[in-house]
Amino acid sequence: MPLLKSKPTPVEVGKQVAAIVDTPTPAQTAQVATVKAAVKKAAASETMSKADWASKDQRISRQGLFQACLQSVGLLQLNTGNTLEDYLKLVEQAAERGLEFVNKQ
Repeated sequence: MPLLKSKPTPVEVGKQVAAIVDTPTPAQTAQVATVKAAVKKAAASETMSKADWASKDQRISRQGLFQACLQSVGLLQLNTGNTLEDYLKLVEQAAERGLEFVNKQ
């Protein structure tokens, strides 16, 4: 009979901690169900018209193009020595031009 108890391995301890952490409380489960129901209702096609969807798509495209232009190193280099306002105008112009290109048919 050994005098010392064997210590659990790090893997066993990790599994025990994961079991404790990954178990949601009843309040968390109820909150998730409520949010899922709200998201399902909001995303239903009956709540948004085709015009609403088109407007949403355009906003997403504008936001994506603006973000890409804002993070562009090339545009930043073009703005060397100018103010932040000048840079934002340049970014806006590039994003608008990109949106025209993306929407061209």
